[in-house]
Amino acid sequence: MIDLQNDAVEGRYASWVKQGIDFIAPKNLMLVAGRGTAKTTDILADRSIDINYDMPRSMLALVSDTYVNSLTNIVPSLLEGWRERKGWIEGIHYVTDERPPSHFATCYRPVINYKHTISTHTGCLFRLGSLDQASSLAGGSYQHIFGDESKYLNPKKLKTLMPARRGFPEVAHSIYYRGLTFTTDMPNVVEGDYDWILNHEKNMDIEQIKLALRAGSVLNEIRKEFYTACEKGKDQNAISKIQKKYTRWYERWYRSRIDSTFFYMVSSFANADILQPGYYKDVLESDGIEEFKSSILTLKPTVKPGERFYINLGKHHFYDDGVNNQYYIDNFGLSDKVRHTSYTLKYVNPKEELDGGMDFGDMMSLVIGQEMGSYYYCLKNHYTLAPENLKDLARQFIDFWEPHPTKVLNLFYDRSGNQYHKIRRDMASEFKDHIENYDGAHTGWTVNLMSEGQETIYHQQEFDFAKKLMGGYYDALPQLKIDQYQCKELKASLELAKQIMARHAQTGSAYLKKDKSSEKLHISKLPMFSTNMSDAFKYLMYRPDWVRLSLREEKQEWSSPEVISGD
Repeated sequence: MIDLQNDAVEGRYASWVKQGIDFIAPKNLMLVAGRGTAKTTDILADRSIDINYDMPRSMLALVSDTYVNSLTNIVPSLLEGWRERKGWIEGIHYVTDERPPSHFATCYRPVINYKHTISTHTGCLFRLGSLDQASSLAGGSYQHIFGDESKYLNPKKLKTLMPARRGFPEVAHSIYYRGLTFTTDMPNVVEGDYDWILNHEKNMDIEQIKLALRAGSVLNEIRKEFYTACEKGKDQNAISKIQKKYTRWYERWYRSRIDSTFFYMVSSFANADILQPGYYKDVLESDGIEEFKSSILTLKPTVKPGERFYINLGKHHFYDDGVNNQYYIDNFGLSDKVRHTSYTLKYVNPKEELDGGMDFGDMMSLVIGQEMGSYYYCLKNHYTLAPENLKDLARQFIDFWEPHPTKVLNLFYDRSGNQYHKIRRDMASEFKDHIENYDGAHTGWTVNLMSEGQETIYHQQEFDFAKKLMGGYYDALPQLKIDQYQCKELKASLELAKQIMARHAQTGSAYLKKDKSSEKLHISKLPMFSTNMSDAFKYLMYRPDWVRLSLREEKQEWSSPEVISGD
């Protein structure tokens, strides 16, 4: 008989989605939920605690796309959920990066190095791992694997971790044994997110999940009966009857959950009681309808291929191994404040100067790159939002690139950066001065202004050049490579940019434009959902020498006998 008195009987306030997950308690949970549904701080935190109690002394994996993201976003949110929502206390219920205290149970697998781990009082050990550092989880045996923000997890790399779900037969009785828990908001494949989690819908046996939900709901009512009986007095006869009923239903519930997968997509309205109507109104006004559909309603965002401005941009233009994660692993623990610098970049040449493309406005955008052989690497993007200013952006640049020994920045920028002479403010020169002499102190940097006298770059010109550059049409142009993590905002800006047709007011003739309406979004949304950063990229790449090369090659191509005869 299962002893209900030793079973966790506690009061929980939760949304109906969270209650459903608690009642079903599947082996595998695949949840796609809108913003504000407390995926990490509530759902993931509670489920991880339940698994801790159901599989004590087990080894668990917490996987992320990058170790930096795990340190700065995922782990802090999980621990916040444990502390603030579940009442766990550091040092009593869990510790990070250190040998567990003596009152903790001991993990079945001996552990030598506790760095990058979370130990709990039940004897469970969470090992952190990232897909950009394959060795971080290599050689392990994990009884359950957790992952937040699954839209950033490369399925090919994640697949190599799946065989590690094994070991510890002592906990093999648990429904959660060899299970998976992944949560995310709606993946945006247009931005390059991974939507593999959506494929798990076909793995769900709906009738099995319904059965588990019904049994779990009955169990919950029995727990409430037990709680009430204990509150009213020690009626041992009533408690004994409740105990027997609980045992019968627990066994039914257990059987219904064996090898179960629960896949669910839900909008932010699931948590409307907490978020309140004003929240949705604010999001709609600040983000616009397209982002509202994705982040709140959990609808798939789409930009049709024919609508894209950068029509030849593809996955091959991005790389995901641009950071030396061993540096972070060796130098930072879970409780440390992480400092990011160019020292960790793999593809930067310390002996060469840096290039920068810059766009001015309420969002100041800066893309840093280097040409190396036949490739051009976009290494890092920086930005500030008003009321931050050029000085703040300069501080970002100086701090991040402080280890770079060749302190020369060749700056390409919007021609309006020099036109502010009219109001006695030359923004390009001001930015140059901040970098070279920050607060009057010489930094060692030299900034070369490369766009003085720059002519207007029309949208059609940018479109034609980007098509050739990204299409790999001509060997004379470099092959483009963009760090998808260090240039996250640039990646999103390029992938979401749309083309529209407009007409000249005087002639009525049609011409192509980049749709700039996204730049009217609320300022907090500009980094990930506007074309601002793509404009900084334009100034970085649209160089007279490269443009002339593309035009010369185009002219030669069209004048060749093969082309003429095939026309």
